[in-house]
Amino acid sequence: MTRSGLLTWIRLYPIAFRWLDGESQFAKYDVIELEVRRRDSDTRTESYSPAQDSWHKINHLRPGKSRHQVIGRLPVTTTCELMTAASADPAATSLGLVYPADVDRLEFEPHPKWTPEQLAKMQDRILKESTALIPMSGSIPSVLKEPAFKVRYRYRCESTTCRGHQGRILDWELTALQNRLRHDGKDVKAGVTEKFLDQMFASDRRTGFYMGNFELAARRGKFSVLGVYWPKAEDAVAPQPALF
Repeated sequence: MTRSGLLTWIRLYPIAFRWLDGESQFAKYDVIELEVRRRDSDTRTESYSPAQDSWHKINHLRPGKSRHQVIGRLPVTTTCELMTAASADPAATSLGLVYPADVDRLEFEPHPKWTPEQLAKMQDRILKESTALIPMSGSIPSVLKEPAFKVRYRYRCESTTCRGHQGRILDWELTALQNRLRHDGKDVKAGVTEKFLDQMFASDRRTGFYMGNFELAARRGKFSVLGVYWPKAEDAVAPQPALF
């Protein structure tokens, strides 16, 4: 989102992505246009709701220098700075791009089964769509299988006083990867480590985290890893300023 030519963060929800037909779905790093409104019930200033079916794809940011020409214009911060500000002021910045100084390891915790309430919500949606007078144009998704593990990064941000952080990965790609590894009968921990640690933090990468916090005011000071940005170091050069 741009304001006066500057890029700023926004958070868009809810979007029932799995329930969209093929023409309405969009991929990570697609550029889309859509109608939005401020989500007044969420006091995080970056939070907006999309107008249903208002979006359409206009471009895609391919990996490499062209993608960093956009991502590199976003403000860079530290997890320490985000946490300190949000703990003091619930309206403080709730999204940010953080380049860790170092990543120690991944930590795995068994993911619990869906609660009865979560299952009921998914099953109710399936029942509603399967009995609708005007059915969906695509196939109705099945109940989403919970991932095998919750996964967290242990890392330090670039704050000179950083004592270390633990950031849970909430990226949808992690859930998809875990389910794919299980389906193929492969070691989930090994596969996740290879992708989210070995590949994403290879020596030729300049890797950062898309960080975000929670809507609940009491947890505003806690930030999770919403996604990983891992361009090649040679592509992650400072973008040229826009001429207009």
